[in-house]
Amino acid sequence: MAARNAHILDKYKRIEEAIRRNLLTTSLSFVLKIAGTSIANSVTLFSDLLRSGVDAFATLLSWLTMRRIATGKALAYDYGYGKLENASSLLVAVTMLVSLVVALYGTVVRFREPVVVVRVGLGFFIALFAAATNAWSWRRTYLLAQREQSSILESQWHNQRTKTMANLCVVVSLGLSLALREHAWAVYIDPVFSLVLSGFLAYAIYSIVSMNVSDLLDRALDESLQLVILRELAAYFDDYVAFHGVRSRRSGKSVYIDLFLEFEGSRTMAEVQKTIDRIKADLEAKIPGSQVTIAPATAGIV
Repeated sequence: MAARNAHILDKYKRIEEAIRRNLLTTSLSFVLKIAGTSIANSVTLFSDLLRSGVDAFATLLSWLTMRRIATGKALAYDYGYGKLENASSLLVAVTMLVSLVVALYGTVVRFREPVVVVRVGLGFFIALFAAATNAWSWRRTYLLAQREQSSILESQWHNQRTKTMANLCVVVSLGLSLALREHAWAVYIDPVFSLVLSGFLAYAIYSIVSMNVSDLLDRALDESLQLVILRELAAYFDDYVAFHGVRSRRSGKSVYIDLFLEFEGSRTMAEVQKTIDRIKADLEAKIPGSQVTIAPATAGIV
């Protein structure tokens, strides 16, 4: 048990470190955007500032959750890590929804009362900087999410991707507003791109919710993963006497598999354990995020 807890803590320390870096870059971007928005009259910049503020707050909450796990303060909930990650990810989606509503309201107002945007040069370069840092965080978080099989990292890299696209949207919007400001219809560039920015937010919310709601409920494994288990058992058919059942479930991104196998009575426990270790290692390698337990049994499980 101590070894298992140490492995879990190591995993969440890596996740906590990645989210901490995201929090630092997000907070820096937010502070810079306050300066850029304060001297401009762009609804796109204002919408992006709201998005950045809510995002910084949501990232802070995610970091606090992971910090609690990484420091061992949540070890009492032995199988609850997955659900805690899912809940944190959904909280990110809720805060993004607030930002979306405010951004849409500002866009509608600007469509009704269009104005020429001014003093957006600083905001342009800040958005360009933010797009570059978000793209870097997106790639780094995505690669870590593929290794760690974490729901909160999944939501984080999706969020970083959305932030990158959103900041590029701001760059294009401000660039066009500056380049085409002599045209009468240019006053609508700002609210149009604010609407596009809202679309990115809506898609991000949908992605996060669709990934995490179903994972809040424990459920059996998909048929494809059950076939992986059966194929592995078939490969070791000569190493055990009988198969007495399997129990499996998902909790968040974690997969728990309990196998009940009967072994030849004349074999020593050391020999049986070697077989158990091989089957366990092969299954965990073929099913990402899985934790396999193999119990010797002489009768079917109820």
